[in-house]
Amino acid sequence: MSCIIARLKILPTDAGINSNDIVESIKNKLPDGVSIKNQTEEPLAFGLIESILDIQLEEKDDAMENLEESIRSSPIVQQVVVLGMSRSSTTIK
Repeated sequence: MSCIIARLKILPTDAGINSNDIVESIKNKLPDGVSIKNQTEEPLAFGLIESILDIQLEEKDDAMENLEESIRSSPIVQQVVVLGMSRSSTTIK
């Protein structure tokens, strides 16, 4: 089965939460076969920092829904936005 890379923007619930805290809070909640390949952060407003994560997962039915659901289950995640998706052999711009 082929893999895809999903680029997600994750907004924290509070301005004091940084990108590393977000990643640690969702790492153990990710479904089997899903891994974080890259993480960056961008300032948003009023001290809020959004995390941009590239996550690799298998290309199968309900994979994205399960991923988003598992990330939203973190108590410090307010919102998850899918910025793009691509097969892992290509590059997301």
